[in-house]
Amino acid sequence: MGWWNEKFKMRARNSFGVAVLIGILSGLFCVVALSRIGNGAGDFNWQLRAARDLLAGSDPYGYLPGEYNIPYPLPTAMLAIPLVWLPNFIAGGIFFGVSSGVLAWLILQKGEPWQLLIFLSWSFFYALLYAQWAPLVLCLYFTPAFLPMLLMKPQIALPLALTRRPTRLGIGLTLAIGIASLVVYPSWLPVWLGQISTYQGMIPPLLVLPLGPLMLLALLRPRERKAWILLLMAAMPQRMLYDQMALLLVAGNRREMLILVFCSWLSLPALLIYGGWSNLPGGWQFWILLTFYLPALGVLLAPSIREWTARRRVEHAN
Repeated sequence: MGWWNEKFKMRARNSFGVAVLIGILSGLFCVVALSRIGNGAGDFNWQLRAARDLLAGSDPYGYLPGEYNIPYPLPTAMLAIPLVWLPNFIAGGIFFGVSSGVLAWLILQKGEPWQLLIFLSWSFFYALLYAQWAPLVLCLYFTPAFLPMLLMKPQIALPLALTRRPTRLGIGLTLAIGIASLVVYPSWLPVWLGQISTYQGMIPPLLVLPLGPLMLLALLRPRERKAWILLLMAAMPQRMLYDQMALLLVAGNRREMLILVFCSWLSLPALLIYGGWSNLPGGWQFWILLTFYLPALGVLLAPSIREWTARRRVEHAN
């Protein structure tokens, strides 16, 4: 068994090296993007500000009326505490780089190597531009130990959490982080819930006509986890591109992943032609459904379509 152990150790070292490389490159590109855009830490800005407020004894949910603000659950601010001493754009890059590296490691350890193609998608690059949480949330797909993501980005983590059996470790970590956040700020949950009414997201894609209701066709494959991920994702309010990164997990092989990655980029030329999301014909919600949800649905239903076609051929032959 010695040769097997050596082979396993070599594979683990190679996987770790690939994951570290992806993490470093993602972090560096994110730092460059954030510094060029001039938006501080991008989406990670709130976490840094809230973490600094906590350390200073201030209210992390206190902001001036009319001030643009996207409040997050308090545990996200606690996660940012080790980075508060850094310039915002560097802190955002480190957060995104670590998130990407951990996701790559989990893919290589618990998924399939072709799932690394996720890092070539438009949704990943869009997340990189703003130091978004999507890569870290996707870790929950590969291991239930990341169940605490429910406390960080609940609307995207919930479809992943509901489609796999939790473990004691995941539940324990979630409870520990949740209790710690209540000790730090006992009333943060109702305060946060009172502020998310200003969240500028889209209505659940399932309700966007005319394409949204088509996602109910996922119920034709009720025994497959990816069908429920697609349907539950469609039932969640979300914003464009980075929140749809989880839909790439519907792919079951390299070919399907390439199809979904390619389709994810189809909105880019439209954005360049029409000058932004608000100018897209049909609305940006329509384009999210067209370039993410419909391709994912097509990939999901392809086996059923092939089975139906085969039966029809047999019936005609008889």
